[in-house]
Amino acid sequence: MSEAAAGRASEGRERRPVIWFEVEDFLRYFDHFRTPTGLQRVPFEIYAEADRLYGGNGPIRFCRLSLYTKQFRPIDFDTVRSAYLQPRGAHAPWTTIWAPANFWAQLPKKLPLLVRFPRFFLSLSASVARDFADMILRRRRFDRFARHGDIIASLGAGWGIPGYMRYVATARRRYGIRLALLVHDVIPIEHESFVERRHAVQFRKFLEDAMPAVDMVLTTSKHSRDALIKWAAAGGFAPRVEVITLGSGLNDHLTAKNERPIGLPARYVLFVSTLEFRKNHRLLVRVWRRLIERHGADAVPSLVFAGQTGWLIDDLLDELKASRYLNGKIVILPGLADSELRQAYRSCLFTVFPSLCEGWGLPIAESLTHGKFCVASNRPTMPEVGGDLIDYFDPEDDGDALAKIERPLFDPAYLAAREARLRAEYRARSWAACVQDLLGACGLRP
Repeated sequence: MSEAAAGRASEGRERRPVIWFEVEDFLRYFDHFRTPTGLQRVPFEIYAEADRLYGGNGPIRFCRLSLYTKQFRPIDFDTVRSAYLQPRGAHAPWTTIWAPANFWAQLPKKLPLLVRFPRFFLSLSASVARDFADMILRRRRFDRFARHGDIIASLGAGWGIPGYMRYVATARRRYGIRLALLVHDVIPIEHESFVERRHAVQFRKFLEDAMPAVDMVLTTSKHSRDALIKWAAAGGFAPRVEVITLGSGLNDHLTAKNERPIGLPARYVLFVSTLEFRKNHRLLVRVWRRLIERHGADAVPSLVFAGQTGWLIDDLLDELKASRYLNGKIVILPGLADSELRQAYRSCLFTVFPSLCEGWGLPIAESLTHGKFCVASNRPTMPEVGGDLIDYFDPEDDGDALAKIERPLFDPAYLAAREARLRAEYRARSWAACVQDLLGACGLRP
């Protein structure tokens, strides 16, 4: 037996259980896009901090369930970091979240794009080829490293991978491992009208398949925990559900230090979010139109939407174009890197977050971490994030939203007092604390 083989055998006998973060949906997202949504940002913050604290020979490792071969493969954190910092999707021929599905469905009409974007498609093809080569040559076999009692933790959007739970459940039985699943929210079940129908159907089927297979479910808020338990009970399931509170800042020890100017307006209010129906951008457009009518365009700051284009907002985008984005008062910045997003937070007057429903509300926490006051929707789970340090409005009441946003805009003393209070009282939660909670929920202590 070689020294390396002997070392692996010894590890198998002696090592404690570890958490394997399964990252296939994360990697595949960055095959197609440059800019993360919350479903990628939250896992990456956890991955990065977990690797920093407990990687190497500690209780944290990484694996992927190949979308192409349907087999697990161990990977290192460098692969995860590279996908996030140097995404293949930066060279993709699409810019909106659902565009890839439409592209492949209409491939004959889209063939000219194969010529216009050779770097992207060649890189994607090479990735597929490597997966099949690994399978045929039996390289990087998961069974050489996984041990009985280990935990696979799925933190992203595994519901987007066909058959995901079936393959994970098979691995669970084969290797004697446990499964922890992070459910960011149950919006496709609670509010089906806010998402595309195929999304709602796919998500519900995923949860129905997951409940018998998981050992523990993690959520990011008390509201999501209660909603998930209620839904599961109605279906005859009784999962163990634990809340892990997320960290509250943008991790900067892995991202670029050199910031480039991004052309922000001189005075602006910031809304960080994917542009989609449930985020309620349309309410803010109506509020800004009324602010301009009341106070005049010169007195009203710009409104910046920082986020990429999602779904169910075609009518809104058409209206914005027709009004020339309220004559330039609304600015959309769809592709900000983390360092650029930090600039946007630091330079804004304050932030707004009018969402109709959320699993958590990470931009509220990011705003407070940057010392910026926030005016947000009063729907669950926003008060869990902002407490009494921010102001709330009914996201379906234009008058309430207008009054709550107008006050910090035109009462500098009020805004200064609110900022002073949050700087004195707000305690940003670290991602290290989040990771430790996750390990504890999984029954592991470093």
